[in-house]
Parts: sequence; C-alpha cells; structure tokens
Amino acid sequence: MLAAGDDAGTVQIFDLGSRAVMRTFRGHQRAVHVARFTPDGSNVFTASDDQRAICWDVAAETQVRRFDGHTDFVRCGALNPNSPKLLVTGSYDHTVRLWDVNSPKCIMELQHAAPVEDLVLLPGGGMLATASGNTMSVWDILSGGRVLQTVCAHSKTITSLCADASGSHLLSASLDHMVKVYELRRYKVVGSLKYAAPLLSVALSPASSHLVVGMSDNSLCVRRQATGSREAGAGGAEARSRNGEASDLQNVGLPGQVAADKSAPLPQDGSTYRYFLRGRNHAPQPGQMVVERASANRLSSFDKALKSFKYHEAFDAALINGSPDIVVAVIEELVQRNGLRIALQGRDQHTLEPVVAFLVRQITAPPFAAVLIGVANLLLDMYAPVLGKSAAIDELFVKLRNTLEAEMRLQAELAQLMGAMDVLLAGAMPTVGAKQPLPPAAHQPGQEALGSRPAAEAMTVTER
Repeated sequence: MLAAGDDAGTVQIFDLGSRAVMRTFRGHQRAVHVARFTPDGSNVFTASDDQRAICWDVAAETQVRRFDGHTDFVRCGALNPNSPKLLVTGSYDHTVRLWDVNSPKCIMELQHAAPVEDLVLLPGGGMLATASGNTMSVWDILSGGRVLQTVCAHSKTITSLCADASGSHLLSASLDHMVKVYELRRYKVVGSLKYAAPLLSVALSPASSHLVVGMSDNSLCVRRQATGSREAGAGGAEARSRNGEASDLQNVGLPGQVAADKSAPLPQDGSTYRYFLRGRNHAPQPGQMVVERASANRLSSFDKALKSFKYHEAFDAALINGSPDIVVAVIEELVQRNGLRIALQGRDQHTLEPVVAFLVRQITAPPFAAVLIGVANLLLDMYAPVLGKSAAIDELFVKLRNTLEAEMRLQAELAQLMGAMDVLLAGAMPTVGAKQPLPPAAHQPGQEALGSRPAAEAMTVTER
C-alpha cells in the first residue's frame, strides 16, 4: 500500500498492484506533507500546513487522534520504530514535538533557531536528527531532549535528511546543490555529492545501494553504488578524512554512499555544468603552444576612487599610501579634473591634519614645490576663517610658515652667494680685445735661442 497527501488536504491509500484507491481521509484543511504507516500497517500518521497532525485508522477510515499545538506549518514527522505509539513532528514554528497516540498533549518539545525542515529517528529510537536552517542537530530523546551535536556543513537551508540502515551514517540534502554524508560516531562530514539544481528531498534504498534525490527543477536523480566501493568498508573513508582529502562517494564505500553510473555517455551540450569544466585538467603535450591568461591589473584604492569621481576619498587614500610621488600625482590629476577644491573642502581637524603635515614635510622638495605651493595657497584661502579653533591645526600652520621662512632665507643667502661668485669670476676672466703676449719659441734642449747670442756671432752664422 501507498499513502499520499495532496494540496487540498486529502489523504488517499493506494493498492500498488492494481493502483486502485482503497481509502480516502478528509480531515486536513491545507496541503499534506507527511504520510507515514505504522509498522503494523493498521494506522496512518499525517501532518499538514493546517498546523496539526492526525492519526488515522486504516480499516475503519476514521480519526484515532488529532494533535494540536504547533503554531505554523507542520512539514515533517516520523514514527518511533521501537514504540509505534510515539510520533515526532517538526514545524516552521521552530519546534519539534513528541506525542503519544494515547494522549493529545505534547510530552516533549525541542526548540530550534530556525524553521524545522526535516527530521529522522535513528535506528533504536533513542536519537533524533533534525534539520533547521543550514544546521543539522542530533538529540538524545531518552535523556529528556539533550543536544548531542550540532553540525553546520551547508551554506544554505537543509531540506531533507535520511539515515542508512545501520544508523552509523546520515545524509542531508540542501538548497546549495549538495548532499553531505555524516559519520555519526564522530559527527564529521566524510563525503559529498554536487548536483545541478537545489535539492528538495533525499532517500536511500533499504540496502543502501541506491540514492535518490529530488531537485527543484522537477527532476529526479537516481545513483547506484559501485560494487567494489561497498566492499571497501568505512576504513578507507576514515583514512581519507584524516588526510584532509575530499571524499568522493564512489570511492569512499560507506553505507549509503553511491556512485554515478559511468556506462552512460556524458552530455557535452551547453546546458550541463560539466560542459563548462571541459579541458580543465588537460595536460599540454610536448610541442603544443600554451597561451597563458593575462592577469588583470588590480587598481589601487585611490584609482578606484578617482574612477568613481570620489575626489575626497582618492586624496585621503593617496595620503595613507605615504609615497610623495603618488600624492603629488593624485593632486595633479585632481587639478586636471578641477577637483582639488572638492578634495580639500569640508574637512575637520582629523582629516585636515594629514594634509597640512604632508605640506610641512614636502613643500620645500624641489620636484614637488611648484605643485604644493599652489595647494598651500588654496588651503589657506579655504580655511583662513577657521584658524585659531584647533590647537593642533594652528601648530601645523605655524610649522608650515616657519618652513617657508627658512626656505626663503636660504634662497636669499644663495642669491647673495651667487652674486659674490659672479664678481669673482668676472675679475678672473681676461678683458675682451686686449693683446696677449706671444709664447716664447720652442727650442731643443741644449740649444740657445737665436736672440740670446751676440750680434756679431749672429751675423757670422748668417754669412756662413
């Protein structure tokens, strides 16, 4: 038999052989999301968006008990396998409630931080796993509802939970396209599977050989566990987990872990995720040319501010950088954009102080003096009316004045020195147009010059 509920609140029981409707129950006012048979098949437990749960007698087609207490949609429920009279419901009112079929009152309530999407009673009936938001929690019911462990392994809401037959592993499906496998002994994730769409439900076959998930794109995916992986046991998964490797469900071989059927050809059209990953692991062969992807140049903070026309932020970012070349380059760019006044206006003591301090340090530097003198003049024109209201700013302006006065004295001394050097150089240079004496005639060593001999000897030499 198969029990199913619809959006109108009707619950029907079908004969799987003939597909005929055997029973119809009408007691809910809204959509029914839970329909569970008791182990003996004599009763059906249902839960609905009308904030209530009902236990039905299949043979008599009547209500056995109605459970009221939730204040929001009831989206999940389960029956205790060891005690068919105990049932659990989870609701969007952030609570999980434990009920006894013989009493309409709740006997235990578990509070959560978010709406409860799904729950599952682990084999033995003493432990309960719940999904609330992106968190999976394990509770000890026998000790009064104590939280044993909370695991947050998904980035989005967990929509469905299921456990394997041994109760050693738990699977969760989420809107983040992932199925996670938890080892309940250590409460750690030991495997995962990624799908192409957000997941709404997950289930395992009784032998843990097939995994079925329902997705938000109205598709159903069935995966079959590889034969060899089932024989590998849990030791391989524990070793891979200790080594920090990502667990592939096909290779781990834990109960409930399944592998994709590789006999079917992989689609290569543009509608699949695998299409966009093609060639990622391809290794170039010898002789093949590899084209490297050029890395994009990352803009600095002041460049980003200039692109957004945020001149005030651009000037502050350049000052934080600390390089005088960069600060002066940004100032020149602001001058070209007529944005220097915008960058300097509206400053308080804390934002004006770095500007004046930079001028004090760099205004006398020859490469920057022409630009920074203009900045100083503009700054004085803008903030002269407010001088005297801040001791720190006044002190910086005094330092700026002293720096400029010292530079002016130095320039005056240099001008005097240049004048004195010009006088000395002018006196040392020859007068223009004066005749210069000819240098003496060159002669060989040991010979006397012709003009130094007596006249008679000179004449004698001439006659000879």
